[in-house]
Amino acid sequence: MKRILIVTEHGVPIFDYEKYSRGDEVLVSGLITAILRFIEETEKEKLSRVLLEESQYLLKSKGSLIFIFQISDEMPNEYADYVSECISENFYRNYKEHFEKFTGNVSVFQKFQSECRDILLQCGVDIADVLFEDTEGEKLQAWCVFSLENDPLVVMANAPNYNIDSFTIFQVLGKSLRKVASSMNNCKKGLCHHITHQGNLIQTIVFPFVIIVMEAKIKELEVKRFRQFKTKSHKQILDIFSESFKPDKIEIYSRSLVSPLTKESISGLHKTLSDLFHAAEMGLEYLFTAPVHIQIFTTQEKSIVVIKLVNRILFLDYNQHITASDLLEFTKKMFEKEILVKDEIPEAVLEKS
Repeated sequence: MKRILIVTEHGVPIFDYEKYSRGDEVLVSGLITAILRFIEETEKEKLSRVLLEESQYLLKSKGSLIFIFQISDEMPNEYADYVSECISENFYRNYKEHFEKFTGNVSVFQKFQSECRDILLQCGVDIADVLFEDTEGEKLQAWCVFSLENDPLVVMANAPNYNIDSFTIFQVLGKSLRKVASSMNNCKKGLCHHITHQGNLIQTIVFPFVIIVMEAKIKELEVKRFRQFKTKSHKQILDIFSESFKPDKIEIYSRSLVSPLTKESISGLHKTLSDLFHAAEMGLEYLFTAPVHIQIFTTQEKSIVVIKLVNRILFLDYNQHITASDLLEFTKKMFEKEILVKDEIPEAVLEKS
């Protein structure tokens, strides 16, 4: 997104988003409205896009207003249309009284500067811009953006011969995570990492208006002999994970208690998270032929780590936000520490890896 400009039907600019402003709003608005009038008078049609060599203008007419959005070539049309619709609908609804009685005082629209910034954040535009333009985005296996209705807005695969069917799994994970977030006192933002012991990472971010899902392969997350703790007692596991993670609370369930037939054994948020974990487990097993071992869910108010063992599932609760990078570090250190303790034991004696 490179420009957000709102003008009257007569070409008078009433709002120019300051982050993208270049001080030429009068020139741009006059040029665009002149082109619009020319097309309407000669072709009897509405113009919706103006294409330039390196960017394009997306145009939306609502009542007596024209919304002008300059977007880069990398931004897919579906995503640009969705973001521009969110912005134009919000402005038209909240400022209708002001622009219908407009007398030349544009200061009444100044408050929309902060509102516009919030909408862009809620649509994930800043993250999308980085993924489109920065080399970090090219390092991802794939990434996508879904609307509130779970419609695909961006579908990007960087890895060669990528399995496009995985985007269906991304939709399932995104929908499940939104369900988790909505169950937490109307929480509209959340972040979830699904990690396999082979270093595969699916990161899902819930925003108020979109869901962004990214897939990466991170060598630093690989654990060659992932400890399963199958033979550990309940107390031993409690002690090991309490020492490593230092959560506010740990709940340990038998894997049988979270099977599809007996999910009633878990209640509240843990039950919802177990549903998300189950969806991720099936999806990632399909994608990577490796079981999901760790799920990290964070909001601004709390963090929960879900860890899958051979015959148990753990929920580690924090009553505050803990960064995902810290939680990942705790996890890797804990499993590596266990490996070192029994490193000299013959392979046949080690628990299932």
